[in-house]
Amino acid sequence: MFVFDFKIKAKKTVILAAVLSVTAAIICTAVTVAINSRLPDTAVSDKTGEYSLVLNDGEEKKFLEQFGIETADAKPEKRSVVIPSDFNKYYEEYNELQKKIGLDLGKFKGKEVTEITVPLEKPKDNNAVLLVYKNRVIGGHITNGEYGSKNLPLVE
Repeated sequence: MFVFDFKIKAKKTVILAAVLSVTAAIICTAVTVAINSRLPDTAVSDKTGEYSLVLNDGEEKKFLEQFGIETADAKPEKRSVVIPSDFNKYYEEYNELQKKIGLDLGKFKGKEVTEITVPLEKPKDNNAVLLVYKNRVIGGHITNGEYGSKNLPLVE
């Protein structure tokens, strides 16, 4: 009777240990995902130092002022775009432009983001284009809007 009772208790202990181990693994994974999926509030550029990435609705001008960029009075245009899941050579080049100012679009492959085009006061006829995901700027550039022209970084 003692041996049989011991075997039952041992099996229960092994099962309990397995359940606790799996539960601990699930909790650790959830915490890791939560920590890694949190979007940063700031980035760092060699030219400007640390700057804010937070962009609430209507704060495009405030965001761009961090870089000394003057916006025109015209209303920004917004549209949804999807960051490609696989970067071609052009997106790789564009992402290198982002990395120079402390950003990396590689983390947002396949995500739908908001593209905001902001008319600029100086230089005239240029626009700042911001890519925004969950109220955080994840990319951006200056453009004259001509097809084939080179995009410039937000920070020179």
